[in-house]
Amino acid sequence: MPDLFPESFQPEALGDDILPYLRPVFFALYPADGDKPRVAAWRKRLCVGLSPAISLRPAGLLHVSVAACGRPARKRQPLQEALREAARHFSFQPFDLTFEATARFGQDNRAFVAIADESSQRRVDELRMALADAQRWAGLSGSRGSHAAHLTLGYGDLPEERRPIPPFRFHVGAVNLVMSDTGRSEHVRLDRWLLR
Repeated sequence: MPDLFPESFQPEALGDDILPYLRPVFFALYPADGDKPRVAAWRKRLCVGLSPAISLRPAGLLHVSVAACGRPARKRQPLQEALREAARHFSFQPFDLTFEATARFGQDNRAFVAIADESSQRRVDELRMALADAQRWAGLSGSRGSHAAHLTLGYGDLPEERRPIPPFRFHVGAVNLVMSDTGRSEHVRLDRWLLR
């Protein structure tokens, strides 16, 4: 049954400080609007013909997760203001994100993902550090741990082996802070920090 009061989960209704406790709030990389059709077509080519069939992820949700929103450590202002302050201290160069293989992923191994190449993995790790450093200025403790940079293409039961693919890339010019409405295939974009 859908939520009877969906507007109650909008940031302006709750007060931002509670959001990370209700829904996952994280920084993510999305293809630019001009790249989205090309990325969606590439994803379709990778998934067509796989047996059993892959349930494609909605094109608007194709993203690479970077890090969860920082948690309060010494925060002295509301979350929204703390993040605005962090954004003023944030700096990172734009880069190309390149994928070189597909694999299964996740706790149940049902996510079909494209895996970033070594250079892209290094850039995503560096971006995670830059986000954590910027949030520290605002009293937020951000994640510094590394995880495999990947783009979830769809879901299904596939062989586990990692498979190489011809390199595919898109340019990254911003990192978005999003809230995921778990189970409803929806991301609410809370903020966008330009890479420059």
